[in-house]
Amino acid sequence: MPKIFIKNRILVYTLYIAGLALLVLLVPSFLSTAKNISQKIISCPIKICSKISEYFLSKNALLEDNHSLRGSMTELSIKLNQFKDLYEENKRLRDLLAFKNKIGFETVSAEIIARNPNDWLASFVIDRGRDSGIEKGSAVCISEGLLGRINEVSENTSSVMLIAHPRFRIGGMIKNTRIHGIIVGEGNGYAKMLYLPINEKMHIGSVVVTSGYSRVFPKGISIGKIVSVEKSSTGLYKCALIEPAANPFSQEEVLCIK
Repeated sequence: MPKIFIKNRILVYTLYIAGLALLVLLVPSFLSTAKNISQKIISCPIKICSKISEYFLSKNALLEDNHSLRGSMTELSIKLNQFKDLYEENKRLRDLLAFKNKIGFETVSAEIIARNPNDWLASFVIDRGRDSGIEKGSAVCISEGLLGRINEVSENTSSVMLIAHPRFRIGGMIKNTRIHGIIVGEGNGYAKMLYLPINEKMHIGSVVVTSGYSRVFPKGISIGKIVSVEKSSTGLYKCALIEPAANPFSQEEVLCIK
């Protein structure tokens, strides 16, 4: 056998053995690295899916909590408004009771149940009538003062004509000067005091009260305050524009003087 072939065979065997040794040394590390890489490749989508699932679960929980809180807020708001209504109603009733005790006349309490659609600004309907002793012409008041008078009466209801109604008439008196005049409705939310002495000085802001010259209108009930003064068209007397003390649009209960 030629020496070159023998040498080549020895070299091949040597390289083969060296390759086997190198493979034995490298394969465990390679397998471990490959295993780690494959685990990461497999676990990465799982972790991402888990995070996404946690996000949506957390978001749904937050949405449910938010919805629940909104419902609680709405319920609390409704209860708060109910408490406010009860408080305001209690205050109105206490004020009416104090007014009733102050005037010393027999009265009937009533609730406003309707507004006349043809005369919204100057009349309304209450839930008391003849069966409660209500009479036509009787004064209707609240704690702030005079609202108007009974215009029409049925068995169970009555129509109230407010101070501002053009057909309203009553005797009035300026409280601080004791000057008398006639109160008439202006039809625009105001009333006017007529036949005031031409030489008398009228002060803006002066309080006007009932004069007591009527059996159904007790003396001293507040009608309103003077907001302007002018001479009549004839120049024979003065007229005072009056802003009513009682606001008919913020009332639910009234007192009718019998």
